[in-house]
Amino acid sequence: MGGKLPLIFDCDNTMGVPNHDVDDGLALLYVLGCPEVDLLGVTCSFGNSTQDTVYRNTRRLLQEWGRGDIPVFRGADSPADRRSPAADFLADLARRYSGELNLLVTGSSTNLLGAAERDLEFFSHVKTISLMGGLTGPLLVNGKPMGELNCSVDCEAAYAVLTRGQEIRVATAQNCLDSYFSREEYQAFLADSPAPLARYLEQILSGWFGWNRAHYGQDGFVNWDLMAAAQLIHPELFALEEGTISPSPQSLRTGGLLGDGPTRRVLLPRIKDRTAYTRHAYRTILSAPVDLTGDISKK
Repeated sequence: MGGKLPLIFDCDNTMGVPNHDVDDGLALLYVLGCPEVDLLGVTCSFGNSTQDTVYRNTRRLLQEWGRGDIPVFRGADSPADRRSPAADFLADLARRYSGELNLLVTGSSTNLLGAAERDLEFFSHVKTISLMGGLTGPLLVNGKPMGELNCSVDCEAAYAVLTRGQEIRVATAQNCLDSYFSREEYQAFLADSPAPLARYLEQILSGWFGWNRAHYGQDGFVNWDLMAAAQLIHPELFALEEGTISPSPQSLRTGGLLGDGPTRRVLLPRIKDRTAYTRHAYRTILSAPVDLTGDISKK
């Protein structure tokens, strides 16, 4: 491993799909831009869209970025049947890298429970799980209520991860509100960069800025999933606050982390300095080793 952090990214990536969130794709570029990470593969979950859309879109993006070398695995279509190539890959790699493997989870947790159903010792082999999701209270985005997705879309799987995982870091929806990317900052960072990726992102993110303006009246968007990636790879950017959660399958139906279930201690990171965090995020994303030699105007 050469001292690198072995990582599997489990995500519901819809970057580039019209009117769908871009944060999984930005988190993927962030991971690629971190030289200290050994990205072993990407496993696809559902949530932002269907499994079919996420799987096809993730493969398309990686090919578009000249990173077809990264293996991508199709996950479960729903909680009804959690068996999948993604679950098999997770179970196999957890044993191979026992005590060292890190998981970044930014969609449903279905593939992780699928891996645990195949290998009953799965969670004991995983070192750290950094996930985005869950509520500690009402969620308001620019004063408008927003529902929780990642835990609620498969509450049984989320419960298994939150109660059986070894070290858990949770980028809660409330804490992620500080991971806000404004259009002004975005234009400044991309305008100053000579990287071809900057021009690519100008095109692919423009629609998402417009969607958030129309639906939430804000000139920017919350970059939810990037926070889960950064808190795992660069914890120095965060106050790693230990907190107590008590989720139950019932509370997780709406994403609630504070229910009537058994209590456990987890890390609930908070961004220390939003300006430093944002600067670091853009610089890391723009340093991702991708090859955009194709005609991106047609993407």
